[in-house]
Amino acid sequence: MATARTSRGDVDGVLAAVARGILGGGYTGQVPGRMRTKIADFPPADGKRLLSALDALGTRAGALALTGRAAPLPTVDGPAAEALMQRWLHSRMPAKQRLAKALIALATGNLYGYPGPEWDRIGYPGPLGPPPAGEPHRLSPLEITSDEQLACDVVVVGSGAGGGCVAAGLAGAGLDVIVLEKGGYRAEADFTHLEPESISNLYLYGATLATTDLGVLIVAGSTLGGGTVVNYTTSFKTPDIVLKQWAAQTGIDAFVSGEFDQSLDEVSERVGVNLESSAPGRRDQLMEEGLEKLGWDVGVLPRAVRGCTQDDQCGYCGLGCRVGAKQSTMRTFLEDAAGHGTRIVVNADVRKVFTRDGRATGVGAFVGRHRLIVRAKAVVAAAGAIETPALLLRSGLRGQVGRNLHLHPGVAAFGVFDERVEMWTGTLQARYSREFRRRLGDYGPIFETVPVHPGLGSGALPWVSAAQHRELMGKFSNLAMCAVLPRDQSGGRVTLARDGTVRVRYRLDRNDERRMLEGMVGAGKVLEAAGAREVFSHHNPPIAYRPGADADGAGGHERWRDSVVAAGIRGRITAFSFHQMGSCRMGTDPASSAIGPDNESHDVRDLFIVDASAFPTASGVNPMLTIYGIANRAAKKIAARLA
Repeated sequence: MATARTSRGDVDGVLAAVARGILGGGYTGQVPGRMRTKIADFPPADGKRLLSALDALGTRAGALALTGRAAPLPTVDGPAAEALMQRWLHSRMPAKQRLAKALIALATGNLYGYPGPEWDRIGYPGPLGPPPAGEPHRLSPLEITSDEQLACDVVVVGSGAGGGCVAAGLAGAGLDVIVLEKGGYRAEADFTHLEPESISNLYLYGATLATTDLGVLIVAGSTLGGGTVVNYTTSFKTPDIVLKQWAAQTGIDAFVSGEFDQSLDEVSERVGVNLESSAPGRRDQLMEEGLEKLGWDVGVLPRAVRGCTQDDQCGYCGLGCRVGAKQSTMRTFLEDAAGHGTRIVVNADVRKVFTRDGRATGVGAFVGRHRLIVRAKAVVAAAGAIETPALLLRSGLRGQVGRNLHLHPGVAAFGVFDERVEMWTGTLQARYSREFRRRLGDYGPIFETVPVHPGLGSGALPWVSAAQHRELMGKFSNLAMCAVLPRDQSGGRVTLARDGTVRVRYRLDRNDERRMLEGMVGAGKVLEAAGAREVFSHHNPPIAYRPGADADGAGGHERWRDSVVAAGIRGRITAFSFHQMGSCRMGTDPASSAIGPDNESHDVRDLFIVDASAFPTASGVNPMLTIYGIANRAAKKIAARLA
């Protein structure tokens, strides 16, 4: 596929042709330029590959190799470009499938994510007013304006549930702490709630990172406060059955002795976990109504909020909570740490952990163009289950580092209702169901809903043709969904590209696939019971039925179930991962784990891993509180060593 590089105009022309094919006549001329800009968010290796392919498509030789015709893509009309995307989606060549999926998500997201006629057509209001004016920033990160060296007792890489909590514990114990965060610092006055801008500013790689086969899109926070700033505040305690399994697998008694439970209780109090702030929006009400009509389990979600208004604006809080109710580390633990003198540096891309004589001695980072070196007595890696193993691999660690990755790869069934649902509004998450965990065992899925906005949502909805996708988006205000959240046994792996950036390999095993398909079938039944006039799957192309239209509703669902199960998931669905876990798991045996009972690396002394990487298996529930519990406990162990 090697071709001579072409000019920028060729790439822009290729993107314009792609947009014509994917979107038909319903897009503005700004979409190709937005697509080009968005590519800058991609992990560098992925962005280079995509730009190389686009360059090739602008040449006769490259177009011949990729399309079978020696016609540079800028010369191709809309119907021909649409047919090309359709062929690539169903090609036997994985590279062409991946290219089509990436371009479809880019084109649809950069049409429906921005204000314009399409928002009026689909009934989406966009941001509900401007950010709160004059709201002060409560933290004061250091400004790095030149190459610099700093020294401290402990340097913490990452500021989310793991990093923020451990920093507060260490600083409270009298240690001198520096926190380094890859993302920037944005607080209430900065939360515009414009989806593309917010995702680029607040999410890891602008939510463009995916597994190498594009089977799972990875959605993770990357801002001061990490995932706790953009997550849905759901605060489940680690299930007892999971803790028992962890104790048995790892030999770490703390998971069942009461020590870990005490740690969970302490952090729950600090972040205000409660059941009184879970008034359901319409999408949660519909799921609840369907579950109750079926006689299935339904429960109220615990949330880490204080003073949450639980109004329509709450559904935008995945783009930042404007009222300051979300008890993120930015509003809790990082303020605690700063009150004890902790220094914070944002936009710090940490590239390496320094070691000497088998001990961690600090880290090296870039803050913009400036080199930052932090010397420390101990290093805490808390950059998340993707970036933490990437950092350690760049630093020369091997063994179990990066292995045993779990992703909770979520899928969904969608329902079309006669009423407006507006699934972007209402409390972030308010209801859930354990029905299929009870039916299928400890690794069965649970049901939840999530707020869906049209930028990411348009890419998640199946694209078959420009006309089909446009028609489906026309129903956006009337859509509801029931998400299927599995506890996956499948194991993935974090590796590095040649340039040192992250790559994620993951393959769903047959048992997980079976449980997810059963969950999707159940989710469709919930939507039918709630009154959906049409139910369709997350597949591409979608598998749909109309309750009552085929002989009777039950018969329609039974045929739909058979079709969904026969289609499978692998290669037919791009799942979403909001929870990444297990890539540096805890254990007493270095042959099967990366860190020991006190979160210290088996291979490097004074190097601690304190985030979801440490999970021995997938948690099976939203993991934030479990991460807090691990970090709170680890802070006490580290402080006892160093203080």
